Order: sequence, then structure tokens, then C-alpha cells
Amino acid sequence: MARCRDSRVQDAGAGRGAGTRDRILAQSLALFNERGLGRVTTAEIAAACGIREGNLQYHFPRKSGLVEALFAVFEAEAEAVAGRLPADPATLDALLSYQRGWFDLIWRYRCVYRDGIAMVEIAPALRPRVHALRGRTQALARGVFEAAVRAGRLRIAPEALGRLIDNAWIVSSHWMSHRLQGGTTLSQADLDWGFAQVRDLFTPYLVADPQG
Repeated sequence: MARCRDSRVQDAGAGRGAGTRDRILAQSLALFNERGLGRVTTAEIAAACGIREGNLQYHFPRKSGLVEALFAVFEAEAEAVAGRLPADPATLDALLSYQRGWFDLIWRYRCVYRDGIAMVEIAPALRPRVHALRGRTQALARGVFEAAVRAGRLRIAPEALGRLIDNAWIVSSHWMSHRLQGGTTLSQADLDWGFAQVRDLFTPYLVADPQG
């Protein structure tokens, strides 16, 4: 399978001064994104890190623990991105930038979205955390879009906003599986396509000029 990575993807912790644990997590993310959570062994991760498998197992005795640790990093980033209120919610660019920020997160951690079933099979303890994270990030996103409503950028009833956020979550979580039908790799064009699907869900509710 060809390596599928975007130049913007940054594997934090992969530098020379990073600790072994951080390097393991960074290299795991790169390999999982490239080949899939269920297709990468701890021996391959250790080799990619330039360490012995026993050294990797010192930090992560089981693959499930490594996947749980990687999810914890994703979890923290997801909450930070979802709750990042634009400086000016009335600005269209700010709203689009917020939505694009979420898709950039999805791209950095595409193995979490693409391989969700494999993830909870490897680390069953993550199942309730996945559902809990969905609830927290949706609540944070609702706060951002409610701010856009108050600023006059979005015109939508509260109950319809809830359905819109649900639909945006469904599309943003499953566009990869749709694009992968009959194929094996994802590209920047696929990412842009997925973002356009979610962006266009909001288009009917956008107010061109809140001051007009």
C-alpha cells in the first residue's frame, strides 16, 4: 500500500530530543495511517523507531496499551480543536477555518476514523471513551456554532442546529470509507472532497452579510 501522508501532517515528538515513548507514538501514528491499525506489528514499529522490540514493550507491554495511549493524544487534540472558538464568529473565514481545523485533525489521525472497528477490537477499553468523546466534542462544536448564530452568521433554529451537527459528525466520520470503495489509498483530493461535503451542509444556513 502506498504511503498516504500530507505534508502538513506533523508527527509531534519525532525529533532528536524526543523521548523514546514519544517517538514510539509518533512512528506508530505514521505507520497506522499508512497501513492500518490491524496491519502493523509492534516489531515493525520498533524497527521503524530504531529500537529493540523489548524496549518498546518496556513502554507498552501490549499493542492495546500503545493504541490507548495514541487515542489519549488524539482525545486531547480533538477536544482542543472542537472547543476553539473563533475570535470573530461573525466572520465567514473564521467559521470555515474552524471546520477545516477539524478536517486537518481527521487527516492527522485518519487511522482512528478509517480503522475504528479494528481500534476497539485491539483495545476494547476504548469503546466507551470513543462514545464519550463524541458527546464532548459535539457539545463543544455546538457552542461554536451557537456563537455564530448569535453573531448573525448562521440562521438556524436550535433543534435544527442539533440535527445539523449530528449530520456533520456522520459525514466527517465516514467519508473515508465511502472514498475507499474500490481503492486502497486516500489523497489530498479525497480530504478536500470530504471537507466540501461537510461545508456544504452549512451553506443553506449561512448569512452572507450579518450586518446587512
